[in-house]
Amino acid sequence: MVLNRQPVGDKRRWERRLLDVPIRVVTDLTDTAVIPGRGTKMSDGGMCLFALANLDIGAQIDVELVDSHCGRPVRVSGIVRNRVVYLYGVEFLIDRKEIGNKSLS
Repeated sequence: MVLNRQPVGDKRRWERRLLDVPIRVVTDLTDTAVIPGRGTKMSDGGMCLFALANLDIGAQIDVELVDSHCGRPVRVSGIVRNRVVYLYGVEFLIDRKEIGNKSLS
């Protein structure tokens, strides 16, 4: 059984990959509102995360996770696009022209 494949007929822009990593959600520019969470799925365009928070759809947040290649924290800005209880779909706010074909995962 293959778990990292998209379902047949799925027309998403980017392939989603399963993951289980600790993250931090930063909800303001002063870094005072930091919420621990877990990343559950990731694609080049965003991620699904679990956090015990009350984030509004449309809220701009930062997601911080540790880069597995260098061991340093990486912070990516995003917008909450959907929510089911404490699972959030976040679209990354990055200029894809700057990163070319590099993947965030």
